[in-house]
Amino acid sequence: MTDNQRARLAMMQATLAVLNQHADLYTSNTALTKARATLAELVQTLDPTASTQQGAARTQTPGAVKKATKNLLAERAAEVAAALLALADETQDITLLTDADYSERQLQRATDNDLLRIAKNLHARATEHAQALTAQAVAPAELAELQAALDTSGKEMTTPRTTIVIGKALKQQITRDLCTGTALLRNRLDKFLVRYRRPQPQFFTAYQSARQVMNTAARKSKPAA
Repeated sequence: MTDNQRARLAMMQATLAVLNQHADLYTSNTALTKARATLAELVQTLDPTASTQQGAARTQTPGAVKKATKNLLAERAAEVAAALLALADETQDITLLTDADYSERQLQRATDNDLLRIAKNLHARATEHAQALTAQAVAPAELAELQAALDTSGKEMTTPRTTIVIGKALKQQITRDLCTGTALLRNRLDKFLVRYRRPQPQFFTAYQSARQVMNTAARKSKPAA
């Protein structure tokens, strides 16, 4: 939630408080009573939505989350690559040699997408040569570990996009609710309150005061002269 949005929500909360405080003055005005109830629902909805958005913003950054997973994938892929390199040298398989010619350091320094691509290919080549690799005591469990690291990395790579989508959806919902509340105030509640200006001046004045949006946005301090 931005500073401007927080200010608008605070204004709606203050306005609702005034309406609740003077509810006994308009019990027979069903239109005003209904509009107040609608405003109350919007205010109640906005509070948890804003908290959810702020909670999502505080989620650990995707880059930090992926570091350990990436290192693990690089380690598992390097182990399989070493076995494939030895096999390629023994069988004089140039293509396999090219596919498996990666050190753990190279894999760690690769981009996320490149590491996933290389590791997937290593897993595929190791599966293809699984029987030959048994001579090096490469067990199926090692390939299973590599696959598990691949699965985890693939899921975590979607975290940035998921975070953005969720944050965007929450921001759009807050914007819609605030616009709905603003329209409700301008088009109905402000109009309803006009008829209370003369008979209930204190109520009208309190309402008008609450309706003023306070600018809570941080202002840049001017440099000393």
